[in-house]
Amino acid sequence: MSNCRNGFKFFFLLFALATILPVQLHAYTPVALDGANADHKARIEEGKKLFKANCASCHKVDQKLTGPALADVWTRWESQEKIIKWTQNSQALIASGDAYANKIFNENNKSVMSAFTQLTDEQVVSIIDYYVQGVQLGIGVEKPPVDIKKNTEETSSGPNKWVLFTVIGALALIAIALVSITSKLDKLVQEKTTGETVKSDSLASKLFGKKVLSVLVIIGLVFLGYNMVKGAIDLGRSQGYEPEQPIKFSHALHAGQNKIDCQYCHTGAEKSRHAVIPSVAVCMNCHKYVQEGPKHGTKEIAKIYEYSGWDPASSTFKNAPKPIQWVKIHNLPDHVYFNHSQHVKVGGIECQTCHGNVQEMEVVKQYAPLSMGWCINCHRQTDVQFANNDYYSIFEKYHDEIKKGERANVTVKDIGGTECAKCHY
Repeated sequence: MSNCRNGFKFFFLLFALATILPVQLHAYTPVALDGANADHKARIEEGKKLFKANCASCHKVDQKLTGPALADVWTRWESQEKIIKWTQNSQALIASGDAYANKIFNENNKSVMSAFTQLTDEQVVSIIDYYVQGVQLGIGVEKPPVDIKKNTEETSSGPNKWVLFTVIGALALIAIALVSITSKLDKLVQEKTTGETVKSDSLASKLFGKKVLSVLVIIGLVFLGYNMVKGAIDLGRSQGYEPEQPIKFSHALHAGQNKIDCQYCHTGAEKSRHAVIPSVAVCMNCHKYVQEGPKHGTKEIAKIYEYSGWDPASSTFKNAPKPIQWVKIHNLPDHVYFNHSQHVKVGGIECQTCHGNVQEMEVVKQYAPLSMGWCINCHRQTDVQFANNDYYSIFEKYHDEIKKGERANVTVKDIGGTECAKCHY
């Protein structure tokens, strides 16, 4: 009888817990992660990329941004399936009458979350894995600021200028000393030859004599030639160029403080030759809801509304959008071909390598000289990432096929030579 009573109490306790704490019983439960589990790490890394591309503009893992923090989101939902449905189409879940979905919608002033119907269930789960486990275990978390390569050429006001002045000064002193020594030797030779005392030249005649003036003219011509060559080399370069933009956009605030990924705005960096200047629609993804900034208040954001045609009072677009006339900072000559995707996607080069620590810049400026020498030095120093890089697998395949006798040659067509963009870029 006693055992039956204890069993009944245990069953009743489980029933009460299931009734009172449904979220904790049904919510997402992270799978134990073995440090050596490469597949799980890869999924977390994939989740990080998806999070930064789709979620980071409105959400942070550890604190509220436009949307709520996500670090403990799995404890707030009834099930993982509901999180997936909410991510893919929040409005559909709200329309279904889901209580928690409607609660979130109302708590966030009925702000409509973008629908991510392009994300598969597996991709949403990888995002969950990232902000549930990746951040806690240090897998896929933000790396420290990039240690920018020190292959940037010195500017005219840098150390090279002072080295040049030091060398010129040393040469001038050596020239004066040589003139003084040769004049004394000449005097001794004349006295020995003629047997008469020769009067020493005055200091002024020594300093402004033909020999000294000849040496100074030579030094001056060398200095003038150096500056002419240096000036010619710098023609068309704009290192340090920091133009005023039509809207005071702070990269330190957006990329630094709010940690918005560069490629959320510059969407072409991984996919095309150009990094792409963001459209006003990208700005409005956040600024429909963020209407006041920490430094300029509503003044600069009001300019975004003017370009986009947005009326914050009625929360509607009343006018046709106009493109923001951003001033281009990094300009290459027309004969120079540069492909962002080749460097960012294939080469794995961080944005900061060429653009400096943009996340610390209030106003972006041209960090590097972008000269041919600067680029070539980088190409000489940078390792090619062959490991886990599918881009190069096609060439390995061709080598193997030639060795096996399955292929006689590799034509330009085989490596993409007939693609339009190879010539018509």
